[in-house]
Amino acid sequence: MLAKQGIHSFESWEWNPEVIIHTFNPEVSLFVDDPIVKIDRGMYAGHNSAREGILMSTGYTRGVRSMISLCQGLTPNKQDNAMALWPPRIIPAKERVRTQSRHLSRGEGPSSLLNASENAFRIRKWVEFGGMGAPLGVHMGEDVMTFSTVPEEYYTATKEKPWQGIWVGDYSGHGCEFLLLLQSAVDKSLERPKSSIESPSQHHLDGRDLQGRRSLPVKKGEDGSYAGRLEAIKLTGDPNVPRGEYTWVAEDIGSEGLLRIAGEKMFKGARVVKSLGHCAAGGFREGKYLCFEGQKHNN
Repeated sequence: MLAKQGIHSFESWEWNPEVIIHTFNPEVSLFVDDPIVKIDRGMYAGHNSAREGILMSTGYTRGVRSMISLCQGLTPNKQDNAMALWPPRIIPAKERVRTQSRHLSRGEGPSSLLNASENAFRIRKWVEFGGMGAPLGVHMGEDVMTFSTVPEEYYTATKEKPWQGIWVGDYSGHGCEFLLLLQSAVDKSLERPKSSIESPSQHHLDGRDLQGRRSLPVKKGEDGSYAGRLEAIKLTGDPNVPRGEYTWVAEDIGSEGLLRIAGEKMFKGARVVKSLGHCAAGGFREGKYLCFEGQKHNN
């Protein structure tokens, strides 16, 4: 999938005139310029080892090579906190695979097809001079990317979880990024998974002074959709906060986290809840969570 930011417009926010709001109308489409994966029927025929990668006929640039390889899933007893895994532990998954290893670029994979993961695979790309596929070719700029599926029940919206799904976020100069929004029940006895910096639950969210601000009354008899925790995890990242990290978290979108119902024209009727936004310097340094007001719209 490919997302473009589209045309922005800028408006002053009635609730806080010092804040400028820019609109976001992304253009989402399939990326069809150059296939990332091209699988031919019988491509593994004749290969005796599942560890071997398969060269793919993708790319229009001469000398750029692309190879797909299988992964071996790690059972929980083979995982430890020092391992870099995909999907990361904060994303629900049926199984996880390693994303960093000294053998990864050379096809660290399953011992046989029977042990191959059905949910993950790797793409290795490099620029090759001289051999064009021959063993003596010189490899440069080698990069290995790990891909995995997300269980359907975690990106499908339901009546009880209307905001759950895969969304597109506007990250200004970084462009559009895809986010996985998970909506779950609040369980204070459950230790929340942490990002590689710190857990959002370490922060305390204080209410704002709402005196003199125009808000609509909270509706009585709310249904179950206005409850629980809502968290956004990056599926694509940027130089500041990479993929697999929280980008924002609302610990409770129910009554305990509710600040107000927006009455200003721009966001009229939206629920405003206590939230945390994840910020970091380039290279994912000096990461921290900042308190902000998150707005949830029914549409």
